[in-house]
Amino acid sequence: MKRKMWPLAEQALFFTRLGRLLERGYPLGQALEFLAIQAPTHRRMEVERCLQQLRAGLPLFAAVEALSVDRMAVNLLFFAERHGDLPRGMAETGEALAQKARFYEQLHRFSRYPLFLLSLLIIMLVLMEWWLLPQFERAAAAFSPQRGHTAWLLAVVAHAPMAMAAIAVLAVFSGLFYTAYFRRWPVSRKLQFALRIPGLASFLRLFLTCLTARQLGRLLQAGLSVYDALGVFSEPSSWPFLQMEGRRLRHGLMKGMALDRLIGVARYYEQELALVIRHGQSNGELGKELEHYSEFLLQVMEQRIESVLKCMQPLLLAVVGSFVVGMYLAILLPMFSMLNEL
Repeated sequence: MKRKMWPLAEQALFFTRLGRLLERGYPLGQALEFLAIQAPTHRRMEVERCLQQLRAGLPLFAAVEALSVDRMAVNLLFFAERHGDLPRGMAETGEALAQKARFYEQLHRFSRYPLFLLSLLIIMLVLMEWWLLPQFERAAAAFSPQRGHTAWLLAVVAHAPMAMAAIAVLAVFSGLFYTAYFRRWPVSRKLQFALRIPGLASFLRLFLTCLTARQLGRLLQAGLSVYDALGVFSEPSSWPFLQMEGRRLRHGLMKGMALDRLIGVARYYEQELALVIRHGQSNGELGKELEHYSEFLLQVMEQRIESVLKCMQPLLLAVVGSFVVGMYLAILLPMFSMLNEL
């Protein structure tokens, strides 16, 4: 039986508190015991299961899977253990989950009212098509055989429910396609498909560049060589994308190719990443510069997400408003035409 996942905000709070306890000198086991005391009964059992797995010798990222948390948290903790700064990794895991929770909350808040209006509009359009429009069409045809723009408006409103139904069917088929096929594709094929979508491609490049720069920079600052850091990328517990990139980049380095060149030929990275790598290698501060660059990219991503969310609500309201205006015109114009014929 599949366990219910913790709410994102609850996950964020748990890892943030755990990171603070580790920063204050608590051993990991003692910190988990302390948090288990304060947790509700159903959460306490999961934390105790996590503790048992840690005592059995499992690494932290594997034991954390007993907590039914987001996969992103498991991946972040995997890298936190590898670069050796677990308190910082815990705190950043909590912050990443908090950002994800805020994004979903904003998305829900901005879309709730427009989607309610859109649902109400669909009901009104269906009622109009079934009951009101046929009467208007008969009356308009009797009073004014040549209706012109009025007939066009009536036809648009009459076909609007069918168009919306087609959009809904397309959305359902897209979800089925994602579940049945897209999720099973290899990472390289997923990237090829996603990079063909203009709006998604630019954000995907930002995310993948930030992810690679951040994790590679942390591992290099922990004392690993580039080749060994890419070996960590290739481990099964890493992100699937980083597994693919770790194997590709290690293979290229074994052939004698430069890291910045291997990065520069990939379409799924920002062009500046290769320049940052070249500059960092020239002054011996590659790890530090990669981490600073990833922090800059993270700020850019947050700004873009915020801009998209701010534009979404006015756009949805404009779409709903245009349908409402069209519906009123389709009702009022035939009435005015009939009055002019009297």
